[in-house]
Amino acid sequence: MALVSAHRGGAGDDHSLENTLAACEAAIVSGCDFVEFDVRLTADGRAVLFHDDELDNEHGRQSISRHAFDEITGELVELDSVLELIAGRIGAHVDLKVRGAEVELVTRIIDRLGVGNVIITTAEDSSVRAIRRWSRVHAPGLLVGLSSSPRAHSDGFFPRWRAQISSAFPRLRIWFSGANLVVSHKFVARWSLKAYARRRGLQLVVWTVDNEDELARWMNDPDVWIVTTNYPRRAMAARR
Repeated sequence: MALVSAHRGGAGDDHSLENTLAACEAAIVSGCDFVEFDVRLTADGRAVLFHDDELDNEHGRQSISRHAFDEITGELVELDSVLELIAGRIGAHVDLKVRGAEVELVTRIIDRLGVGNVIITTAEDSSVRAIRRWSRVHAPGLLVGLSSSPRAHSDGFFPRWRAQISSAFPRLRIWFSGANLVVSHKFVARWSLKAYARRRGLQLVVWTVDNEDELARWMNDPDVWIVTTNYPRRAMAARR
């Protein structure tokens, strides 16, 4: 049976709860194995929980990386706050959406939670390479996965286009990045990456599975280690 990772805290239909302490606490109480949350940096370098790269405010949608933390502190959760909440209570499935500060963030997370309680995922190939180089020396055994989605970072039309093209070759991206964990969208897993992970002897994380019939399939697939879902109670009920 697969383990359960509560996607953005497992908020279900209530999107206002995504990446909040309340959702993380609910994931703990419900008995999830991991809680998944997204980490970004604000303009002054504060690590916060947020999925998108833009934030709605009185000036419209603006990049979170261009805002100082004090301007948005009422809306976002600090990374340290969630680490304090979950330490010793549930595993952390951290989806990094940053480039250039990966090792510093992972060091902070590992120091608080321990290597065995953390998996790191990201859509950035370069981030996986940087973390893996560091972890081989400083955090042996840390699982670092390259998401099969297009890269999180873009600098214009052509970089986005290249990212979209490269996402069509997930096995090559995983191999070149040095990832030791396979993190795959459910459709890509079925098409390609489940067999790849099995051949390479790598753990497989499948995202994001919410439908009851699909949960019944993936939660009981012997090749799957973790299923990420917005409905963790539904996922646990699907276990046979």
